[in-house]
Amino acid sequence: MAGAAPRRPRTRPRRTLAWLALAAALSTGLWLAGERLLAPPTHPRYAEMLAAARSMQAAAQVLWPEKEARGLLPPPEADPNRTGMIGPEFTGITTSLGDPASKRSTTNPDLAAALVRLLSGLDLERGTSVVVVVSGSLVGGNIAAIAAVEALGLRPVVIASLTASMWGATDPEFNWLEIAGLLRGRGVLRSDTTAAVLGGNGAVGGGVDPADLDALRASAARAGVPIVETRPVAAVIDGLLAHVEAATGGQRPGAVINVGGALIGLGSCRESYEFQPGLTLHPVACTSGTPGIAMRLSAEGVPVLHVLNIRRLSLDLGLPFDPVPLPTPGNNPAVYGSDRP
Repeated sequence: MAGAAPRRPRTRPRRTLAWLALAAALSTGLWLAGERLLAPPTHPRYAEMLAAARSMQAAAQVLWPEKEARGLLPPPEADPNRTGMIGPEFTGITTSLGDPASKRSTTNPDLAAALVRLLSGLDLERGTSVVVVVSGSLVGGNIAAIAAVEALGLRPVVIASLTASMWGATDPEFNWLEIAGLLRGRGVLRSDTTAAVLGGNGAVGGGVDPADLDALRASAARAGVPIVETRPVAAVIDGLLAHVEAATGGQRPGAVINVGGALIGLGSCRESYEFQPGLTLHPVACTSGTPGIAMRLSAEGVPVLHVLNIRRLSLDLGLPFDPVPLPTPGNNPAVYGSDRP
């Protein structure tokens, strides 16, 4: 209409904009809260678990190319996950039978995380010594145990038996000491080996070809690792425990981990054959036979973490048995989930 004043555009009240902003913030907060409630809670030692698992992955990234360069790779079906932790079936330092599926199962990075979970329940102070008894039989289990102890800020005192069952560290020129030295040199593991035995019958090389024993002694000499070769077996255990005592400054270790079935670990006690995998907190007596390092320390009240009978251990820890491909660390709630209900 002529002469009418022009209409001014209507403006949205500031109060409406403020309410929209508040509603958006409230909606975002509710969404984040819902995500947190729906996400499974993680274990308090999740970071240490993940660090140990990643050490296992790093070990595979070192070992596979090294074995390939040396022409030591096993048949593809023996190590389908390309971990480099599986050796030949039979060599001069193969001393017993072995299940390849169990060997492969110990290469799962989540095993290291699961061992962190078990050890963390002991509430050991950082810097506490933990004796780790290994052999050439379960390479993955060895790496997992040492990585778990290191991830928790504990101090491994490693005692090694150098022969192996089938599919373990069975290459005389690339035995467990060579593997451990390579991983230490590449920064995957930090711990030295405190002392070793040759393995085989009596733990002193019985039944092993002299040339292969020379190869094991040469590896120990290069690594600066003393080999205990006394007899009988009880004297071998005494000698190894003397090295443990020197390494710990006479202090009782916070735990002992026994990986595999080497004589120096559990010994020949009747009870050693009945020792269950996993963590044992109560002392285990030896009523007959010769107790190994783990049995001797158990009698003193030291908790024992036994890594053997891998099918049963995997079930108890919520780990898949012989997985292909290997799981991605951090995703298994049975391992990484909270202790809280």
